[in-house]
This record gives sequence, structure tokens and C-alpha cells, in this order.
Amino acid sequence: MPDDTTPMAEGYYDPWARTAWLLVTARSLGSDPAYADRATFVDALVDSGVNADASRVSRWESGQQAVSFRALRGYETVLGLSEGALVAASRQLVRDAETSAKPPEKISFAGLDHLSPDTMVSDLVDRATDKDDHLTGGDWLRLATELERFELVLLSNRTWSLVCERLLHELARTSGVDQLRRFEALSTLVTHPVAQRHVLHALGVWLTDPDVQVVFPMLTVLQQLEDPGASNLVCRLMDAPSSQLARGAIQVAAAKLARGHVGRAHLALIEQHAIRGLVTPTSKRSADLLDLLTHLPDESFARVTGNLKDSPLRTRILQTRETHDLAVRDVSRSISRQVSTQAQAMTPAVYRSEPDQLLDRLVRESLFHVSGNRRRLAGQVLGISPYAPAVADCFLSLAGSDRELLGDRAWDAVWTIGHGTRRDDVVALVDTDHPWTQRRALISLARSGAGLREEHQGVVRRAMDSANSAVRRAALAATGLQAPHHLPTPLETQSSPDASVVRWWRKVGPALRDLDGRFDLEPLAD
Repeated sequence: MPDDTTPMAEGYYDPWARTAWLLVTARSLGSDPAYADRATFVDALVDSGVNADASRVSRWESGQQAVSFRALRGYETVLGLSEGALVAASRQLVRDAETSAKPPEKISFAGLDHLSPDTMVSDLVDRATDKDDHLTGGDWLRLATELERFELVLLSNRTWSLVCERLLHELARTSGVDQLRRFEALSTLVTHPVAQRHVLHALGVWLTDPDVQVVFPMLTVLQQLEDPGASNLVCRLMDAPSSQLARGAIQVAAAKLARGHVGRAHLALIEQHAIRGLVTPTSKRSADLLDLLTHLPDESFARVTGNLKDSPLRTRILQTRETHDLAVRDVSRSISRQVSTQAQAMTPAVYRSEPDQLLDRLVRESLFHVSGNRRRLAGQVLGISPYAPAVADCFLSLAGSDRELLGDRAWDAVWTIGHGTRRDDVVALVDTDHPWTQRRALISLARSGAGLREEHQGVVRRAMDSANSAVRRAALAATGLQAPHHLPTPLETQSSPDASVVRWWRKVGPALRDLDGRFDLEPLAD
């Protein structure tokens, strides 16, 4: 099995080792056990049109050789994965491998399929501007990567606006691999010399809507841009009234600091925010503030923490800045090892294997890495791997921890990976008197890749009447995405403080599911 031995405190990792891990786990632990035999798989890969042999596949699956676009598509085709699932994951890994990482290489679905790029782009643009035509995540990835190959793209402002707005709306309504492919499409478009301004305009309108309910992952795309306008928007959003918007902006600011994308004026604003955070009880121990403090330049860090006396808080900040680990190193290693060992044992396999070291590493990063961006990336990789259901089941056990840091991080990971086989347990957590847990369980249901059963909808509807505003809004998210027919009408919410939230969900629409992989399951009936 491939492994990435890069120390967690480093600002980089090995993207090809992680891509290799996705390949070998998808093949050996996937839905067709015949492909656990490498020779059988090589024959199928060759039949699909990929130039491969046992030696070359071994190099790909060990991380010794970068994997070509054609090979990634071959794996997707043979294994019955959604189009672009491995391509999108690999491009995300390459894009964020280090602070100075170059963009992924340009690719062409049209060239692979022996089609005209012009014709493919024209057809996909027509479909993207037709609200009645469903585009899969694979379609969005095709459109973005083909556009990337043209420096000059002549589309009207109206067309660009419709395309970008629709992509943002669909990001808010998807999860898992469907969302991952759309996010990679957005990440590709935002670096295009023509598309960039249209993406940023649509993103600015979306994020500054006072009623916006979903800001992840679209906000994350700003970390790729050195543009001062992007830094200005991030600094504004760090003080937004919405806690999820402010939290997301802090994570993006930390990632931009790590990349060296922050100028002097914006750095001063970030320092002021960090100083305020250190004296605010609700934020001074948050993972997001630790992320920001860890990535401040040395001089900035000294200014921000200069008046912080020796205390457990100062000790924790210095320790996290040194190790990039939100927990004590031995604790994070022990917990991640327990989870990875249990998840590996729970996942059906044709052949017995040694402990999966990279699984252990990804579990640890998804829970404990100080960088919110690294936690997101690790969670995305775990989420499209065959280990996802078992890891999610284990994370839900951690989500009930009485240690708030661990519980919070576990819920964050569950939101990315899914809730495995324990949806009934998540629904039961909604039906409690603990608002902190209720809200997180409801968000997990909202982001689920499957619909809500009728008996579960009653529990969510009761949560919409909670005295806690955060619980009510989370219940409206779960309802708006998974059971929109149960959303209150505008008349019913006319005098409600949540009226604008209901209107927002009615405008955005219910969850989207592509179901374009051979082994995708139909969502549960309402």
C-alpha cells in the first residue's frame, strides 16, 4: 500500500501517494471483487483503451509515478465510478499539495473521446444555461476543463452569469462526489483569465446575501487567488454576522497566509482580528483561530501574542504552531490509529493486508490537522474511498465525546464523509434536548447523499419548532434539501424570525443527486 511519510507539520504532502491510495483502495476494496486480482484488472484496463501493464499499474498504485488523465479515466470506467470522481480528487490534491503548487495539468475529455472541443463546449454551455437540463458533476468538470484550454472565450456577460450562478447553486445542493466534481470545476474556472471575474462576481453576490445559508465549499475557492480583491472580500467576511461565514473566512485567510497571498494592509486587518479573537471567550480556543495563528508570519505572530501571558492557552498556541496538530501528538496518533484499525477491519476485503498507514494518516488529518483546508482535503479523499462508511461510523462514535474539541472535529468530518450506516443514530440525536448536538446532527442529515425516510421527517419537523434559533435553521436546511414539501409556506412564516431563511431555501431548491456511477444507489423514497 502507498504511504505519505511527510511530517504533518510540513506545509506540503505527496499528492501522488494519495492519488495512488485512492486507486488501489478503489480497485482492491471496490464493488467488484474480481478486480482485487491485479492481473484481472490490468486486462480490463487495457480493454478500456489504457496503455497499461502490471509493472506500470504497480508504479501508479505505489505513488512512484504520476498517474495520467487517461489512466484515471480508465480506472473510473472499469470500476464503475462516477465520471471525473478520481480526476477531480487527484486535481484537488495536486492543486493544494504545497503553498506554491502549480495548477494541475490541462486535460481534455473531448480529446479522450475523439470529439471536437468547440462542439463539446458549445453543447455544455447551452445545457448549463437551460434550467430544465440536468448536468452531472462530470458534465461540469468537462465544461471547466475544456474552457481552460482556450485563453480567449467569447461568451456574453449574461451567459457567464447564468453558468456561474447555476454552478454555485448546485454546489449548495450537492454532497460527496457530486459536490467534489463541481467544486473542482469551480476551482478550474476561477483561475481562467476570462472566467475569473465572472466567478468572483457571482461568488461575491452569493456570499454577501444577508440570508445565505450555505457558504462551503464555494468560499474555499478564494484561497487560490493572490488577487487583492479576493483578500479584501475575505477580510470583510471574517467579521460577518453569520458565524459560519466568519468561520469559513478565517480558514480561507489562514490558507492565504500559508500561500503568501496576503499583502501588508490585509495582514494588519488579520492581525487585528486575531487579537480580538484571543480576548473573546467563545473564539479564543477555537480551531479556526489556532489555524490563523499557526500561519501568521513570525513578526505578525509576535505582535499578536506579545501581551499573552504564560498560560495553558499560550502553551497550546505554541504547541499547535509547532506541530500543526490540534491535540497532543500522542493523543491524536492513538485516536486515529484506533479509528483506522477499526475501519479497516469493518471494510470487506478479498485479501488480508497489513495496517493501512495512509488510511491512518488521512483519519488523523481529517480530525486533528490545524489547517481547515487540510482537514477538508483529507475528508474528501476518505469520503470517496471504499472505507467511507466504516470511517463515518467510527467518527459518529467520536462525535458523542464529552471532549468538545474531538466531538466538534468528528462532526465536521462526518459532514464531509457522510454518516455511514448509522443514519438512525443521527436522527435519534436530533430528538434530544442538547442543542449543540441537535444542530450538528441536523446538518449531517441536510448533507446526506440519500433522502429522509417519512418516519425521520417527523423528527426534523419537530426541530423546526425548537426554541434555539441555530437548531431551527439547521432543521430548515435538512427540510429544504431533503424534504422540501415540508418547508413552511411564506404565509405560515410571515411573522417568523426565520421567514427569510425559508425564502432562501425555496429559492435555492432541494438536493441534487447525479446517480451517474454504475454502483450509485437510488435515494430512499420520501
